Amino acid sequence: MYNPSSASSRLRRAAYAVASAMAGSALDLLAPRACAGCDRPDLLLCPSCRSLLFRPLSVPAPAYAVGLALACAPYRGSVRRIILSWKDHDNRPLDRPLGQAMADLAPALARLIDPLLRPKPARAILVVPAPSSRASLRKRGRVHLEPILLSLVQALQRQGLAAQVEPALIMNSVRTKSVQAGGRRNRSRRLAGRIAAADPSRLAGHPVLMVDDIITTGSTIRQCARALETAGALPLAALALAAVPPGHEDL
Repeated sequence: MYNPSSASSRLRRAAYAVASAMAGSALDLLAPRACAGCDRPDLLLCPSCRSLLFRPLSVPAPAYAVGLALACAPYRGSVRRIILSWKDHDNRPLDRPLGQAMADLAPALARLIDPLLRPKPARAILVVPAPSSRASLRKRGRVHLEPILLSLVQALQRQGLAAQVEPALIMNSVRTKSVQAGGRRNRSRRLAGRIAAADPSRLAGHPVLMVDDIITTGSTIRQCARALETAGALPLAALALAAVPPGHEDL
């Protein structure tokens, strides 16, 4: 049976799709898209730069107060440009490839954390983002890690793990950006005592995976781990889209 309201709804959706496509084409004419990593035209990410996101890097976990620290790629060159384009210049289409890079860590991660989970009661793994300052949230207009967290959680669930996103940590006022506070000591001083659990009761007894965009000196991860442990959680691992290779923290 013909349904006028359903037909009208389909027409509206079709019109919106056409308008969106036209707007996207107009935007491409005004500001042609180029690869975020190397400026190759007409591509969000060229194949070469995309492949750089899938070069997992293990960083010295003891320095970060967790059992394991993994990144999708070293933070340098084109990877650095990609992440800064996404993080600081609101290149939101990069959510998808960056989320896929994080999701690709899930199979190896599941194997690595399995021995840590066996002796513990079966509780959901909480995927906790490193918090941003209020100023950063206002500037970006969103929690930029959210799509990355969702991609990771879905990948962990495909590995048979009960996982969920839990934005459990908050950051008090910080005047300088993490990447601007050079050196391990300065970054540690910048964050000391500023990260805390918003509601410790939601964390107690849960295994936790911490996620950040960039690991430089590990100061943020250490502060997050301490706040989580204080709340009674069990930090299992720290994950990041990229990490500065060990020994190059002041780059």
